Amino acid sequence: MTTQRIDIPVDLFAQLEAKAQAEGKTVDELASEALRDSLREQKWERLVDRGLENGRKSGIREDQVVDVVHDWRNEQHGR
Repeated sequence: MTTQRIDIPVDLFAQLEAKAQAEGKTVDELASEALRDSLREQKWERLVDRGLENGRKSGIREDQVVDVVHDWRNEQHGR
C-alpha cells in the first residue's frame, strides 16, 4: 500500500501517540482508523440529511416512515 504523509499539530500528535500506546496500536494505525471512521460518519450524516430533506419534500413525517416502508415492501412483494 502506498502511503502519504500529513502534518498535524504537535499537541494533537502527542494525544494520538498516547492513545495509540494505550490501545497497543501504532500511531499510523490509530490515525487511519480515526480518519476512516470520521469519513464514514460524514457520509452517514449526509445520507440522513438527504433522507430528512426528501421526507420533508414528500410530506411524510418521521413517525410515518416505518409504516411507509412496510407498505412499500408489501406492494413490492405482491408484484
